[in-house]
Amino acid sequence: MVYQEQVMESAKVIAGYTLGGADMLRRAMGKKDVEAMAKERIKFVEGAKRVNDIDATTADSIFDILNKFAGYGFNKSHSAAYAVLSYQTGYLKANYPVEFMAAMLSSELGNADKVAHFVAECESMGMTVLGPDVNESREMFTPVGARIRFGLAGIKGVGAQAAEKIIEEREANGAYADFEDFITRVDARALNKRVLEHLIKTGGFDFSGASRKALTESIDAALATAAAAARDKAAGQNNFLDMLAEPEPAESAETLKFKTKNPKSEDDFTPAEKFTFEKELLGFYVSGHPMNTYRGLAEALDTYPVDVLTTLEDREDFRLCGIAGSITKRLSKKDNRPWAMFTLATRKASVALNMFADAYESDGEALIAETPVIVQGNIIVGNDGARINVRECRPLDGAIASNVRRIIWLLHPDHPQLSEFFTFLRSSLDGQSGSTQVSLGFLFEDRVASVADVSNALSWKVNGETFQQIRAHPAVAGVQIEVKPLELKQEKRWGKKR
Repeated sequence: MVYQEQVMESAKVIAGYTLGGADMLRRAMGKKDVEAMAKERIKFVEGAKRVNDIDATTADSIFDILNKFAGYGFNKSHSAAYAVLSYQTGYLKANYPVEFMAAMLSSELGNADKVAHFVAECESMGMTVLGPDVNESREMFTPVGARIRFGLAGIKGVGAQAAEKIIEEREANGAYADFEDFITRVDARALNKRVLEHLIKTGGFDFSGASRKALTESIDAALATAAAAARDKAAGQNNFLDMLAEPEPAESAETLKFKTKNPKSEDDFTPAEKFTFEKELLGFYVSGHPMNTYRGLAEALDTYPVDVLTTLEDREDFRLCGIAGSITKRLSKKDNRPWAMFTLATRKASVALNMFADAYESDGEALIAETPVIVQGNIIVGNDGARINVRECRPLDGAIASNVRRIIWLLHPDHPQLSEFFTFLRSSLDGQSGSTQVSLGFLFEDRVASVADVSNALSWKVNGETFQQIRAHPAVAGVQIEVKPLELKQEKRWGKKR
């Protein structure tokens, strides 16, 4: 059975239902009305015997087939409409992928989890989702060539009204040269300190070359200057010396320089601070992802992808790497001990976790917002669904060094930079002594590799940054990572005191 109409026709032919009676059967199935379905079963079995001399056992089995359909069935016109929509959707995604994904992202604006999911889909399709830019972004997600720009209205604290004023001025008088030009041109009533701060911290003025931190520190002065200029303009006043002076030649966007103190200072926000601002104000990371440093290592340590955790069986153990966030601390009702709920975000998805009192007492210090951690725990399946409990939590950097047993670098044996790789590998490992065995494999035809261990004197204390540098070398064909099996420490067992 595929369509509801087939159920109705079957009831009509097999058990002599009228069309009205068959529709009542369809309705009972759709509502999963147990009492009504029990009455319909009796009616169906009696009708099958009367109309087609079908015995009760066979009629019962046929009714079971019809009843099973109720869990997923729909009517034929519904199916036809979905088929048309599916075809249109597939056509647009295949032929206009940037525009299609920009529309998908815009439809989920404000839903951080869905936006992060579609950003990951964009990456898998070879598209880049960029942060907001006051010269390229529109209100919603905007296709720009083969890339997608975050919409100005989607920045937390900016809103549609400010976004409209920014775009309106840009379309009327051209692109903004820099932050100073932006401040003097956009209607001051649409701007306030919060709007400017959020535009800066999400990269809206990165095109100017000024550091985000320097621009943030200049907001108060810039707003005061803009307010004074607006008051003078409203009063029809001009500076006397300005009226006597010769007009200056117009400067190009390339020669305009932001005049606040030290705008291109190297004293910028740290990458971690930028990530935090982006996640807070946009809902996802745009200038990179904190887990990119651990790409490959984290996946090797994970026992399951994050999106399948809730489908595991009861008491199944897991290990997962990610960024801790949305930490909410509570006190248990039983003994007033602290515990925490939080989310763990990988590069592709996030999941809600619980760290109850025993685990929080021993490992709670490692649970810091927007920091990379590795968690171990198990799944508890109850009547209300799966609950994911964390029993151990550690900083990811240290956990990688202690859990990665062996790394095999697979190399192109005929690569012209192979000797350079050996020198680079040795210099990278010097001073990073640890417990991870390093091996070299030479990849030949049919993916056959000859592997040899490097001297134990070069055992490595693995870290994400060095791992990514070695992995990016052109002589490297791939990497194999061997990790320790998952082992959870024993849960506390409370018994009677003796």
